[in-house]
Amino acid sequence: MTTRKLERSEWRRYFDEVAKHLPSMRVGVSILGDDIGAQVESENSALIGISYDSNDDVFEVATPDISHRVADPKEIYVREEAGMLSSVEVIARDGTKQIVELKRLPSLPAS
Repeated sequence: MTTRKLERSEWRRYFDEVAKHLPSMRVGVSILGDDIGAQVESENSALIGISYDSNDDVFEVATPDISHRVADPKEIYVREEAGMLSSVEVIARDGTKQIVELKRLPSLPAS
């Protein structure tokens, strides 16, 4: 398991590449802040997409139920396990942390 900080110049390219190769995954989104504590926005939802738009400076995670957006992110950290993205931590300008946990769906046994 490796956690690393992405440089701003990598954000768009990294998430564009990840989005191309994501298998069916479930996602949970939590927000942590001094003034709000820990808030769960989504749990075990189907992942539709994950991206960073450099034109609008917005990080986004989309599920059927939510579109979680972080405008003008300050820092982004990613954790990878066995070459697959397993979590993303986005630190907003106000210091709140957005934690995105990704889980691969189990494969069906061969028939």
